[in-house]
Formats: sequence, C-alpha cells, structure tokens
Amino acid sequence: MADISFLGLGAMGFALADAAVKSGIDAVVWNRTPEKAAALQKQGANVAADPIEAIQASPIVVVCVYDYEIANELLTQDDCTAALSGRVLVQLTTGTPRTAMATYKWAKTRNISYLDGEILTYPSDMGSDAARIIVAGDETAFTTAESLLKTLSPQTEYLGSDPAKSSALNLAILSSALGLILGTINGAAICEAAGIPLELYSRTIPSSAMQDGEALVESLRRIGNGDLENVEAYIEGWAEIPTYMAEFAND
Repeated sequence: MADISFLGLGAMGFALADAAVKSGIDAVVWNRTPEKAAALQKQGANVAADPIEAIQASPIVVVCVYDYEIANELLTQDDCTAALSGRVLVQLTTGTPRTAMATYKWAKTRNISYLDGEILTYPSDMGSDAARIIVAGDETAFTTAESLLKTLSPQTEYLGSDPAKSSALNLAILSSALGLILGTINGAAICEAAGIPLELYSRTIPSSAMQDGEALVESLRRIGNGDLENVEAYIEGWAEIPTYMAEFAND
C-alpha cells in the first residue's frame, strides 16, 4: 500500500504531489486529464486509472481541485464514498466555513476521518520552508497525516476540531491581502493621474507596508487583550480617505 493518494493535479494539486514524490513518499496520483500525471509518473509516482483505485491505494487521501462542487461530485459517487470509509480524507480545496462543515458532517456519517485545510502559499513554494498549510477537523486524522503533511509544508498547523476554522482563517487572511492588492493598484492609478513616477511610488511601499504591518499586529494584540485605550489613530480618521479619493477622481 502507498503512503498517500492525491486526487486532482491542477497547479496546486500537482505541486503537492510533486513535493511528496521528490521527498521519497510513495504516492498515487489521479487526475481527470491523465496527461497531467505523466511528469509525476516519470519521477516515480503511481498513476491510478480512476479515483476509486487511487483512494484504495493508501490510507490518506488528499483532494485539491478547483472548487467544492467538483470535489463533492467526485467524492459522493457511491464507489468513491465506500472506498473512503476508514480512511483519512484531507480536503485542500478552497472553500467556506459552511462547505467545510457540510463536508465534515457528510464524512462523519460514512466512517471517514476528515480534515479540512487551506493552503496559504503559492504552488512554487510547496515542499519548502515557505509553504504553509492550515487544517482543522478530526484530531486522530491529523495525528495520522501530520508527518506527511509537514513533509509537504513544514509550517502545517492544526487549528483544532472545528472544521470551519481553517477556511474562516483563510478568508480573514485573503481579506487582508485583497485590501492591500486593490489599494496598491488604486494607488498606482492615483500616481499616474497626478504625474508621479511609479518607480517613486514603488520605493515608498515597502517601508510603509512594514510600518503599517507592525501597527496592525500591535492593534490585533491590543484588541485581543481588550486594551482599547490610548490609541494613536482612530478608524474615523481613516474613514475620510475614500472621500478624499473620490474628490481627486472627480477633479
């Protein structure tokens, strides 16, 4: 029997399986498009003819596909569900707390040990010290899969038995990142409109981001401790910024 099976070989699924194979892990892979498995097969991975064969080949099954709709379509096939019984299912498809909880409840009624996880890194980082995966769900499932997951991502972190926590934390992190990305792009548009070189703008971002990042971390610490006195800046002050931007856009 193999160590682990991977269902789905998109950019991230391939990176997961590739990291496993390069680490000497006995892995089985399956993808709807078999051609995507060719490179992994050359490296020593076993390619399953169908998802049932992949599931039956190892005690730990990792799913990383485009979305939960595709994952559920795959996993809820009668033969796949039966094959998953008694195994550890690690769901690394990006989803929401609601979909995580629904899948967890489905798994529990079918004797499937379940971990819902999120990948907080790019495919190119998988297998390196920069890779980070967060998971939540059955503690026994994490105990079983921990060493393998930490081979793929040394920073793998277990958030507890509530399967919704990993997707909730991922959404929180994405919220922060999305604000930074959109804000930076909008800032570039302001600079272009005002005739400010983007090279100058780009030089100011790292120091500003570091300062703001440190301030945000300190703010989160204080909020967590209930320390809301003697703050240096208030939300009401920041609330004026969109108004200033709107006036600039209309000039």
